[in-house]
Amino acid sequence: MTSGFDDLGHSRPDTDREARQGLPEVVFGPGKTVAEIAAVVASLLAANEGPVLVTRVGPDVAAAVLAQVGDGGTYVADGRLLVWRPAAPRGFVVAVVSAGTSDGPVAAEAAAVAAAVGLTVRRIADVGVAGLHRLLAVSDDIAAADAVVCVAGMEGALPSVVGGLVGAPVIAVPTSVGYGATMQGVTALLAMMSSCAAGMTVVNIDSGFSAAMAAFRIAVSRDRAPLRRKGTVDEPGDVERLVHLETNVDDVTGEVLGHLVERLLAAGAADAWVAPVVMKKSRPAHTVHVLAARAVAGECERIVFAETGTLGLRRTLVERVALPRSTSVVDVGGHPVRVKRGPWGLKPEHDDVAAAATALGLPLRAVAARALASAQPAADPDLPASAPEGASGGLTT
Repeated sequence: MTSGFDDLGHSRPDTDREARQGLPEVVFGPGKTVAEIAAVVASLLAANEGPVLVTRVGPDVAAAVLAQVGDGGTYVADGRLLVWRPAAPRGFVVAVVSAGTSDGPVAAEAAAVAAAVGLTVRRIADVGVAGLHRLLAVSDDIAAADAVVCVAGMEGALPSVVGGLVGAPVIAVPTSVGYGATMQGVTALLAMMSSCAAGMTVVNIDSGFSAAMAAFRIAVSRDRAPLRRKGTVDEPGDVERLVHLETNVDDVTGEVLGHLVERLLAAGAADAWVAPVVMKKSRPAHTVHVLAARAVAGECERIVFAETGTLGLRRTLVERVALPRSTSVVDVGGHPVRVKRGPWGLKPEHDDVAAAATALGLPLRAVAARALASAQPAADPDLPASAPEGASGGLTT
């Protein structure tokens, strides 16, 4: 393998693209033999960790490639897409809106590619401007998306209307659907490029793939490395962009809620908690809160829906300021206890303290104090130590 690409003779897969753009090179299927496609896919799978895609392949070619590669790929028939290692949901919602049923194949390609690279897809079909009431009936659903892929042929008017209704980025896809004067999509392309809906992106004719990738780049840009915010403290904190999920439930037990929080934390949520509330008609209930990175927000949503049976979730984007911290491990009676160290002091990890206390037959407070004392010599003497969980200020061991 040459630096940056793999020389296969017939093809040179760009093996460094994932590092540059967050996604391996995507293979365009038409014009390649089954053997060529399979060789490129194998190269990309070996050199990268993310999803590997082959676009515009029919079922016979797909079956032959899958047989040759033999590494867990799947075929999305309506999107004509081969997928290996689809990405986990990243909490970015893209609405794929199509004007007519005949635009369906292009919309299906956009939806399949978007889902494969980790975007959450909402399909909305047959809402062209010839029946504007159909579009207005779903306008709130479209406006709720983080980006909109708008697919239309004929005169290509739908993206202009959608672009005037929503605040999210709109990616317009002209299709070759229509009679002679549509010029195989050129009319729709020119109409979309001439739209008075400011800031609209227009991709090539029939290129659902390009639209999905434009949405992916928007999502990646939004998720880029945390911003640095200059604060009023000596050590500025990292600003993390997270997703806040919440829902009200009034028909589940405390045991279910406790299990839910455990599942959410195990799935990678940054935090999860439950707060009592009073709903309409004075019904007692609980609000479930989840704070998660976009990469795991979709999985957290599925867990909440599955465990609570709720019919809806509220999702908002939030910024969390995280001060720099580190973790060290100390020994308490032969048991390891993690101690978190931040700018303002130390704090033993509760689960480790509880495990050590149980094993040693000591009070929780005593083990926490010993862990804190063991970690203290390595701490900055100018920083105050926080009191361990459950410990009083004058505790000695």
